[in-house]
Amino acid sequence: MTYREYLDKADTELKNAGIEDHKSCARIMVCEASGLSMAALILHEHEQVSEAYEKRFEEILSRRLRREPLEYIIGKTSFMGLDILCSKDCLVPRFDTEILAELAVAETEKAIKRCREKGARVPGILDLCTGTGCVGISVAALSGVRKVTLSDISKKAIELARRNAKANDVDAELIVSDLFDSIEGKFDIITANPPYIARDKIGALEPEVSEFEPRLALDGGEDGLVFYRRIMKCAPQHMAEGAFLALETGDEQTEDVSAMMEAAGLRGVAVHKDLAGLPRVVCGYMIQDNRRDFRELCADT
Repeated sequence: MTYREYLDKADTELKNAGIEDHKSCARIMVCEASGLSMAALILHEHEQVSEAYEKRFEEILSRRLRREPLEYIIGKTSFMGLDILCSKDCLVPRFDTEILAELAVAETEKAIKRCREKGARVPGILDLCTGTGCVGISVAALSGVRKVTLSDISKKAIELARRNAKANDVDAELIVSDLFDSIEGKFDIITANPPYIARDKIGALEPEVSEFEPRLALDGGEDGLVFYRRIMKCAPQHMAEGAFLALETGDEQTEDVSAMMEAAGLRGVAVHKDLAGLPRVVCGYMIQDNRRDFRELCADT
């Protein structure tokens, strides 16, 4: 068979299995099995494949047909333009989460300028529930700070985050911690994508999530809000003056999380939508000096 025939085979079988992104998935699978780039695949699509290729391709296809996430199968994905290693020990990085990283990058760049003007230290960044480290690493790399603290309750997640930080030339302090339990000091930027699926709804999620992704990273308790309550109880103690906090949420949780931030004393609380137009991130600022207006910190500088 040729590469083209294998591409068509994968596309058809994935489509019949109800996998929505069957076309792009098929192309990635054929490239992964062959070692060819997308461009090279077009040039060589009518060539006969090797026996080694056939074996690798069939293995990838069979795993994907069982609904295992493609990112786990090939062991990597792209997030904010960075290559991120993936494993079954962490949630798969998603495009929806890029809005969380984008907001944090913008705020970090503002904080860098303020620090330079005052001759102060480089802004401190903390990413809780870091998983692969994709959010914290991308914020550090794309803002130019290149330093970040990554924290997760899972030791295996922290080890994967360590590898991703090294691969993306980011100096990361890695801490195994249940949220803020082992965190010391204050930060200028805090991000988190905590577990937020209500426990009784996990089983109804698509098989890629419910059967393969770690439940520890999904289960947000009875109402999905357990971790937000815990974060907001401790976050103010770890936020420097003017610090920015951004939390990813489910699209039906933004009102509750906004209320929690306001109750904790944060100002300028706002909700941001993801690329699909759904409410996805709630953020706010820690302004302890009431004489200062939070607009001074929110403004583009």
